[in-house]
Amino acid sequence: MIADISGPTLCSGIARPNGTFAMLANDQRETLRTLLTQAGKGATDDDLRSFKRAVAQHISPVASALLVDRVYGLAAVSTPGVVAPGCGLIVAVDNLIQPPGEAVQSTTLETGAMGSELVGAGARALKFLTIWRPGDGGGGRDQTMPAFVEGCHRLGLAAVAEAIVRVPGDDEDALDEAILRAAQEMGSYGPDVYKAQVPTLGRGSPDKIERLSRELTGAAGCPWVVLSSGVPQDRFPAAVEAACRGGASGFLAGRGIWAASIAAKDTVDDLKNAAVQRFEHLVAIADACARPWFEAIRT
Repeated sequence: MIADISGPTLCSGIARPNGTFAMLANDQRETLRTLLTQAGKGATDDDLRSFKRAVAQHISPVASALLVDRVYGLAAVSTPGVVAPGCGLIVAVDNLIQPPGEAVQSTTLETGAMGSELVGAGARALKFLTIWRPGDGGGGRDQTMPAFVEGCHRLGLAAVAEAIVRVPGDDEDALDEAILRAAQEMGSYGPDVYKAQVPTLGRGSPDKIERLSRELTGAAGCPWVVLSSGVPQDRFPAAVEAACRGGASGFLAGRGIWAASIAAKDTVDDLKNAAVQRFEHLVAIADACARPWFEAIRT
């Protein structure tokens, strides 16, 4: 039986030595299949596993942690030598309700998967995604999120909580307000790290993103990182810098790193070079501007 362990110090297993997070998301499922199909590449289950393996092999050496899914990713990276030493493994335990070619509609927690076998597979953290909509009454999160956090800590693993905010229409102010409200709610469940959308989805000025990030820092009350979904790739580095200046502890991003490699003529070569360079640039930003997780938990 694995002893219950206090959550905050578990962050060290997925962070850089300086306390910042430079984490690579590689847990996409049907979204990845859609991207491969749109690029005219193979999109079978084996193709998904092959791509995930290549991403891990070439980018994990510069990442503090790698996030994978259980369906395709965990098996793809389980071979010795695929994930670089020193790169912590995060496993997603969310079941995504996602019609082919569409965005994720909702999620459920795979409670049955939260067992010692993931510890044996090398996991240092687990991740759960929820879709957050204003006025949805919580969608059962008041039961699901505590169960997720408690289950992680029972296994001695860090709990990474993620909320994707959806608002009607294209009202940027409504979106930003919802991102802050979601952070406040998700932070109340006590995750070790909160994974949030960039305020304004990167469309606002750096000053605005930094100001809203300071509000998000206060709302979440725990270490938090930004994701890249919804932010144009060319705007993501500036968005990361602004968010870190506002209190973020780094990033956990996927498509902003490797999506362009899918469309490249030689995907693997692009991962080895351009994608690694993009990631290293973000690491340098986090090192210069991000707030270490051990400072964030004291606020």
